[in-house]
Amino acid sequence: MGFFSRLLNKLTNSTQPKIQLSGPESFEYKIADEAKYQRALETICGGRTEEGIKKNVQAILIPEHYNPDDKNAIRVAIQGQTVGYLSKINAKEYRNKLKAAGYSARPAACSAVIVGGWDRGLLDKGHFGVKLDLPVRGKLIAKEMHG
Repeated sequence: MGFFSRLLNKLTNSTQPKIQLSGPESFEYKIADEAKYQRALETICGGRTEEGIKKNVQAILIPEHYNPDDKNAIRVAIQGQTVGYLSKINAKEYRNKLKAAGYSARPAACSAVIVGGWDRGLLDKGHFGVKLDLPVRGKLIAKEMHG
């Protein structure tokens, strides 16, 4: 296996979730920066519709230990595409909760919903947003994923 193959394999495996997080199924946990990733969200949803989108998906939360903007950064990916980040405050709190649950700084999966994305003409287009099924208050409920 060549250098680039090993590197790609390492990067791919490092973002594979090892734990599944469960939430209260309220999808209140909003992510930040999704405005920068509208094209990715539109691709994931298969385009915009007149009535808009509400698509249930699995999100992967990936700690970015060497992010120059935020040492606690948590990237959110859906179907292998970055769709945003946890806010700085939420990222720090999430890392603390993950550590308290015994899963310090590991990629994790959770349920999510993509909403918005309507297109009703030239001046009536809605942005896509992502909401995660994570507890807004209280501790994280996590379990090991196998396979």
